[in-house]
Amino acid sequence: MGQPRPRGTGVAVLSVAVAAAETTSSTEYSVVLDTKTKTCTVADKKPKTKTLRIVGVATYRTQAVAESGMKIIKVCIGK
Repeated sequence: MGQPRPRGTGVAVLSVAVAAAETTSSTEYSVVLDTKTKTCTVADKKPKTKTLRIVGVATYRTQAVAESGMKIIKVCIGK
């Protein structure tokens, strides 16, 4: 018989893995309008310039969902 395994090691590793997953999945996406060019894009950060502004009322969990949401925002349609 070998050495006994310390208890709680698996739980600690699992906790670290879950915390890392939550950190990477906390990115939120928004639809941003460039007021100079009148074009919309998806951004994962708040705009820092005055010519960019967030449009729509939602933030999205994934870029793909944000791109779908951009298709129904009036100022972005047809641009």
